Amino acid sequence: MLTEQQRAEFDLHGILKVKSLLSEQAVSRARHAILSRFEALGLSRRGEWRLEGRSRAKWPDKGYSAKAVGNKIEEVENLLGEPGVEPIVGSTLEHANLDHQMFKRPQILVTLPNKGEWFIPKDGWHVDIARIGSGRRPGVQVFILLSEIKPQGGGTLVVSGSHRLLNNDGFIRSRDVAKQIQKKPGFCKLMSEIESASGELLRSEDSKHSNQQDDLSIVELTGSPGDAYFMDLRALHSAAPNISDHPRMMATHRFLRADTLPELTLSK
Repeated sequence: MLTEQQRAEFDLHGILKVKSLLSEQAVSRARHAILSRFEALGLSRRGEWRLEGRSRAKWPDKGYSAKAVGNKIEEVENLLGEPGVEPIVGSTLEHANLDHQMFKRPQILVTLPNKGEWFIPKDGWHVDIARIGSGRRPGVQVFILLSEIKPQGGGTLVVSGSHRLLNNDGFIRSRDVAKQIQKKPGFCKLMSEIESASGELLRSEDSKHSNQQDDLSIVELTGSPGDAYFMDLRALHSAAPNISDHPRMMATHRFLRADTLPELTLSK
């Protein structure tokens, strides 16, 4: 269960890292099951990546067809049953009942090494669900690290604090949320500061957070296998290039509160 400090951090920033949440055995089984799919593509063998002699793709090309890998992998789905995952989700969602129809299974996130310099994308920022009229937190997304992910290694980027924007503006379709957030002075200021800093992140995962309610910062999801991040579904986020020498491997799943479905349905 989350401590009061962790709950306060999640409420303020919309993103929370829990180190070593998942067992090494479960993560290893999921990683090997994913690698077996890449073996058919000639990119892995016997549970190890085999990328020698292969030219790097340029972002946003991930270097393979996601459709060829798919998301129906039992070992990945089993990660959600690991002790700690659902209790933390429940703690962030007031232990409300969950809907399992809109988001039925976890998604596999793999980015092979890209060529070129690393940068924070200007495009691709999005949310995965609409803002509902009540402004409540509709759900939580978990990102489970299946490999070591270092800075500039393809980790998802999250705008910390963005979940607190637009909550008094009524129902907003998911495709329009990013557009409206990017018009906010705080987001424009954030992106201009990033450009002036040559693309450097403004906050690392372990740096001290600001307590200013209107502060925004970009967080890069990095860490070790078994670490997990929990993100408010209202938070703006984006994929990012991977200029490391190793593929980025994550599994992610969205947990949706069942009692928000009427708002989502009636507001369409």
